[in-house]
Amino acid sequence: MSLYNVKKIQVSSVLKVLPAIYVVSGAFLGLFSVFFSQAGSSAALSFVAKILAWIGFVATYTIAMVISTIIVVWLFNFVSKLNNGIVISLEPKE
Repeated sequence: MSLYNVKKIQVSSVLKVLPAIYVVSGAFLGLFSVFFSQAGSSAALSFVAKILAWIGFVATYTIAMVISTIIVVWLFNFVSKLNNGIVISLEPKE
């Protein structure tokens, strides 16, 4: 078993992967909140308005999650300087 210290996470590497994940998860959440929800104001919208609301939800969700992830990565990098990072144990594949 090998132990490694993670002291820094590069924001650029996080931004290569997470926006796509947030778009997909936001699309699924938006489908349920806009199309399948009978409560609230989305029940009275036309189909075109629901599509536009869904696209707006996906865009807003993705932007908000990317910004919050950048903040969390920045906070991790800041705190890990004080604590020498976190220790991850890696085992070789069998």
